Formats: sequence, C-alpha cells, structure tokens
Amino acid sequence: MVTKRIIAGIALATAAGLALTACSASGTAGGGTAAKTDTINAELWYAPATFDPAKASASSDVTVARLGFDTLLRQAEGDDGGYIGGLATKWKADSASKYEFTIRDGATCSDGTKITPTVVAKSFEYLTGLEDSGAQTWKNQAFGSGKATFSPDDAAGTLTISLSAPYSQLLGGLTRPGTGIICPAGIADPKGLAAGTVKGAWSGPYTLAKSSAGKSVQYTLRSDYDAWPAWKTVKGTPAKTINLTVQADSNTSANLLQSGGVDVARFYDSNAERFSGGDYSTVKFASSAYNLVFNEAEGSGSVFAGDQPLRAAVAQAIDTKGFNNAGLDGLGVEQTTVNAASYRCAVDGSSLVQQYDPKAAAKELKGKTIRLLMMSNWDPAADFLAESLRNAGATVKVSAPDPADWTKQMRTEPKTWDVAIAAEDAQVGLINLSIARYLGETYPEGGTNVSSSDNPEGVKAYQAAMATTDEAQQCSDFETAQKSILERVDMTPLITDTHRYVARKGFATYVFSGYWDPSAMRITS
Repeated sequence: MVTKRIIAGIALATAAGLALTACSASGTAGGGTAAKTDTINAELWYAPATFDPAKASASSDVTVARLGFDTLLRQAEGDDGGYIGGLATKWKADSASKYEFTIRDGATCSDGTKITPTVVAKSFEYLTGLEDSGAQTWKNQAFGSGKATFSPDDAAGTLTISLSAPYSQLLGGLTRPGTGIICPAGIADPKGLAAGTVKGAWSGPYTLAKSSAGKSVQYTLRSDYDAWPAWKTVKGTPAKTINLTVQADSNTSANLLQSGGVDVARFYDSNAERFSGGDYSTVKFASSAYNLVFNEAEGSGSVFAGDQPLRAAVAQAIDTKGFNNAGLDGLGVEQTTVNAASYRCAVDGSSLVQQYDPKAAAKELKGKTIRLLMMSNWDPAADFLAESLRNAGATVKVSAPDPADWTKQMRTEPKTWDVAIAAEDAQVGLINLSIARYLGETYPEGGTNVSSSDNPEGVKAYQAAMATTDEAQQCSDFETAQKSILERVDMTPLITDTHRYVARKGFATYVFSGYWDPSAMRITS
C-alpha cells in the first residue's frame, strides 16, 4: 500500500538507502512480444524482512510467502468472494466453532516429505504459538480471538479445527498468505526458515534460489510440484524462474516495463496510464482504504467524544474528490463504508455518508481546536485534510510521527489525538476485521476498536455474524453493523486506492476476488 504522495513513508522508508539492481531482460524492447523465455522479471517496492510466512508483515514479505508456501484455501476467480481448494480439497463448517478439511492427497514439501494433516496441524500450532506481532495478525485473521485446537487424522486425511470462540470467517482467513503451511524442516529451524535457507521448508510451487540483501530475490519452480489450484481463467505457463528486484520509484518501473527490463510492474499513480493497447494487459485491485477515525474515548480530552454532530461536520468539510486528486492523481475510487466495495458483505453507505457541505460544517467547526494525527510523509493529501478543516473555521494541530509511533498513539494513547487518518489494507477481504476497528473492545482491553466508540447495536450485529455459518445471515448482520457505524459517524470513509498490475505482451497476471496472486503470474508466449 504505497502511494506516491500519501503513504510513501510506509514502504519507501524501509527501502531507503537500498541499492537497486536491474533484472536481466527476457524480451524485446518497447513492450513488444517477449522472446521465448522461462523467466518472469518483476519488482518489489522494498526487500523482504523475513521468509517465514507466519511472521510476514509487510507487502514484500507477503508476496514471497505466497510463492513459497501453499495455504489450505485460495480466493476464487471472479468477484463473489468465494474460495477454491489449495492444500485442502474439501471443507465443511459443522458450526462457527468447528471446521473440517480434507487435505490434498499427493502434496509434498520441497524435500519430498508428504504433507499430511499432521504436517498442517504442526504448522498451525507453530503460527498460533508465536508472540510475533505479524503472527498474531495472521492468527486473528484465520482463527479469531479465541484458542484454536487442531486435530489431525492422517488415516482419514482430515484435519478438524475447533475454536473456543465462534469465528465465521475462518475459511476466508485460511486463504491468507501468512497461514501458508510450513513443512517440518522449517519448523525445526526457525532461524533458517526466516533467512530462507531451509531447503525442505517450502510447501508451495517455488523455492528461494538466491537472495541479495536489500536488492533482489530469485525463486525457482519446483519440478515435482503438482498442487496448483483449479483455476479456469489462468492461461499460460508458470515461470521456471521468478526474479524480484527492489524498485521503489514508479517512474523507473514504467521505463523498465516499456524497455523490456521487467515483465510485470505494479503502479499506484498515473504512470499506469502509459500502458494500453495490445502490447500490455492490466489488472486492477483495491489496495488501501483511507478513512478518518474519530477518537471518542471518555476522559481523553477529544473534542469528538460524545459529539456526533461535530463528527458529522468534519465529514461535511472534506471534499473526497479533492483528497483523491491530492494524493492519488485522481485514480482512487469513492468509498462508502469501512473498506472497499469489493469486499463480501460490504454495504453501500452512499445514503449514510455525509455529503460535502463546507458551509454546514463551519457552523459546528468554527472555533474548535482539533488534533489531527497522520503518519509522516503523507503530504500533500494529509495537508489537504488539515486545510479543509481550517477553511471550515477550526484550528488544526497536526502530529505526523513515524509509522510505529503513529500506530501506538492511535491504538493506546487516546489523550494525544482527536481524529486520525488511517490507511487500511483493502486486499484482506475480511469485512469483520474492518468493522471491529470501530466497535467493541479497544486495544488496551484486548480488542481492535481504535475509535473507543460505545455502539451496543453494532456489537450485537457483529457478534451474530461471527456466530453463524449461514452466509446470507452473515452479510445481513455485517451490513447492520456497518450501518450503525456510519450513522454514528464513528469514522468517515474517504477513498479506496486502486492499484494496477501491468504485464507486457507475452506475460499475464491475475486478480482473484480483489487479491493479486503472484503465484498466478504466467508466460503466455
């Protein structure tokens, strides 16, 4: 989730000072047809920090995790939010607290070890036993906030997952790359796993062949791999070699793609518009959801605690089109709920979100002092927000700490801010995670509510959705929870950042249910 103007600080700060290296070209210049090749050259915005999928936290970590480690389920093709088999061929929910999976027969690790239900169970036990913050995120996405118990039956080929608290979103959680199955050799050597040096750790189609610290990684296709998902739209041949080079500059990426220096590149800005016609193909997906979060914690000194009209006035003061132009070259799309419209069960909140009306906003905001929390390097879009509030008569005090301090303040230091701009990952596909940011227990209480709102109606609907396996009922309850959040103005949605993956002629890449899958990159000529 990198944006030239809004959030370059997140990804590029990590990449700062990294030397860049060009991948070897695999085709002709100018975007023409690629010469016969078995290699795909692509890019990362910054170097992976770990090759342990359970500890993956940044986008580069997640990309390489998908290449090296298979998950039980995968996102289905289309936009229906469904699932297809990965290492699991069948699955069923006995209840929202008990699930059973049939593990694919014949799947193996990169050292030939058979992937049995016990191997899967041991990998999940490793994940849920880690105190690492990245692992805790994956654990919560996959299994919810309760305790998960894994019961393998190797003779039957099944794994039963039992939860101490109902979690209806487990199937979606088990599509996430951080739940990738780590083979026994990797579990036995956690340090080597993180460094990518354990040859038998991999369960996915690719293994790490080379890694140049801060510069590039190279992956090699396993000759014995035969566990591809049953994709119907994916055409072409998997690359025998995938080169991923660190490249943080969008202009350079565009030039390399145009000259044949890379075959696939990701764009967040108007550079994507340089590529059209038969020489290139483009897929789009929602990358980040930009929201304003109101601090309603009692005793925090926040001007928004207990003042819904004031929260609504802030929403009226912001022209989302102007925010879009300032931060995303106008390439973002309107957002009307807690995350992207592509999410399953996302409600269309158009009638509930305040319309731009600076005159009405000024009646409430004039003379108010507002502490705006943003992350460093989010200019000028963040400045646009501050000026919008000032134009409506408010005095705005801006705080722009680094990402770590920004996260800490928003989660655990409510006395330091009144309203914060947040960019939430829009590729997860689990609407429950976004809803839980605005209702229920706060971080100090063991929850994820950053607004400190008191919303019993929303909590009731959310809990009902988490306790049922009926998908239609889940959506109905999740929609009720979203509407309650929007009506109370515990947050106000701004825009969804649309990213684009462009492949030059001879190559293809795919997005499934809003998620870009790097393992589905293909050579088509």
